[in-house]
Amino acid sequence: MQALFSATVGPLPAVLLCVLAVTCAITDLWKGRIYNAVTYPAIALGFAVQIAAHGLPGLWSALGGFAVGFFPPFILFALGGMGGGDVKILAAVGAAAGAVAATEALILGFFFGAFIGLAQLAGKGVLFQTLWRSLRFIGGMLVPGLPRVKLVPEGQTATMSRFGVAVCLAVLATLWDLRNAGEFSRWVTG
Repeated sequence: MQALFSATVGPLPAVLLCVLAVTCAITDLWKGRIYNAVTYPAIALGFAVQIAAHGLPGLWSALGGFAVGFFPPFILFALGGMGGGDVKILAAVGAAAGAVAATEALILGFFFGAFIGLAQLAGKGVLFQTLWRSLRFIGGMLVPGLPRVKLVPEGQTATMSRFGVAVCLAVLATLWDLRNAGEFSRWVTG
């Protein structure tokens, strides 16, 4: 069974991560929510699995992974760019997988999330209009005298992406990458 998994993320954390990712992707698509009843136990189980497998070093691995998975998304949450469930699912991924896998999953999650968001905008026919408005918004913040525009025009609503799907894809891609020599994670961590 060990041959099916990487040395970085063992069988039990990998199964936990797959169940967590798929469950959260389904509830995010279906109800638009990632439930605390899923994420909080997953965080606790991630810590328990790491400690049971590795003892005190497992605690440090879980804490490091939790920090990597929690703090960057929490900043986005505080700025209004991400939901609280998204933050907690990434924290759970970190607690269960450790810092290296959490870093890769976080980067891939943002990549997949951006791709999904751009595809949604293209599907609605507003991709280039939105990109132009975003550039004007950033320019208005950085260049004195340039008028600021709103990111979302009056009378329109923002396009919402279901980030749970992006995290699910990221977790599966991370587990696959780590199982197959981890080239991406070695590149990320130097």
